[in-house]
Amino acid sequence: MKPISRWLLVPGLVLVSFLLAANLHEWLLVGVIKNPADIAQYPFGSEEAMGEGRWYYATAGLYARHMLISCLALLPAGFAFLRALLWRSGFRVAVAYGLLILTLLVSGMFNQYMSA
Repeated sequence: MKPISRWLLVPGLVLVSFLLAANLHEWLLVGVIKNPADIAQYPFGSEEAMGEGRWYYATAGLYARHMLISCLALLPAGFAFLRALLWRSGFRVAVAYGLLILTLLVSGMFNQYMSA
């Protein structure tokens, strides 16, 4: 059986990498470094921000925790893409994209549930 092209994995790999980097950056900035000047730029506790369904803006600690959980939730999809990149089988590509889609759907549903 002919191996799947690596180019088929690029969109998912780029998306997972970007989401992992963005969530990790936000967690480090707000949850670990905790620079007051940086934190002041976020609308924590604002009714306007939380009224738009962004419940995780209630406090800086809640926001940091949400970013860390989002990062951890994306790790299995990231590992699946790396494994698919190494083995290049159709099954592994399908598993990688399936995990990514499932993670994004569950994350979106969780955010909808928490903001209701």
